[in-house]
Amino acid sequence: MDSKIVALSETRRSAGAAGQQLIDRLRDAITEGVYLPGDKLTERELCERFGASRPSMREAIRQLDGEGLLEVLPHRGPVVRAVDEAQFLELHDVRVALQKLAAACFALRGTAEQMDAFAARIDEFEQALASREVTRIRAAKHQLFEAFVAGAHNEPLAAFIRKINARLGFLWASSMNHPNRPAESVDEFHRLLEAIRQRDPEAAQAVIVLQNLRARAVGLHALQLFKQRRRISS
Repeated sequence: MDSKIVALSETRRSAGAAGQQLIDRLRDAITEGVYLPGDKLTERELCERFGASRPSMREAIRQLDGEGLLEVLPHRGPVVRAVDEAQFLELHDVRVALQKLAAACFALRGTAEQMDAFAARIDEFEQALASREVTRIRAAKHQLFEAFVAGAHNEPLAAFIRKINARLGFLWASSMNHPNRPAESVDEFHRLLEAIRQRDPEAAQAVIVLQNLRARAVGLHALQLFKQRRRISS
């Protein structure tokens, strides 16, 4: 193959990887609360923060607009998409349905190795909670959900769950600060793992329903607190 063609191909692959990395970094900044719902973003500030060119940043913004994390408003530019109570409940309903399907698929299709990996991620999540280090907890929770969706053997399903979790990510810290919720969450994951190991999809789905009922109540409370803080600061 011509060396120029090879070099061009490598350049395109490198640019594609860099573009995806930028998208991931901007998505993480939104889901981790660096940018909050309602915040107006500017290309210049984003380019400076992430060390990116304007064309690359515009492509990242288009991608996250498509995912529902941003909305590009006429004469205003990109804004972090807000979530009101009705939208929160709608997203939660979708998340329950997706996670129930993932739990059933994991119970039916997951390998022993994937179950062991899920167990290890639960232990790491529990240890991270004990450390009270926010960065460590966030990373452990991300790895925990990745192990969960991996066991379902359904990449489109995993992608949809990631998108829903990203839309609700700004409420995550509040839920982890809620009394008893961290311990409850760990217990729920252990019960989910037990149902999966027993190859019992119905029991696994029942755990998901209970987990999300509790998470929804905590999330609604966190959303109300978030809106109050935004009103006070505005």
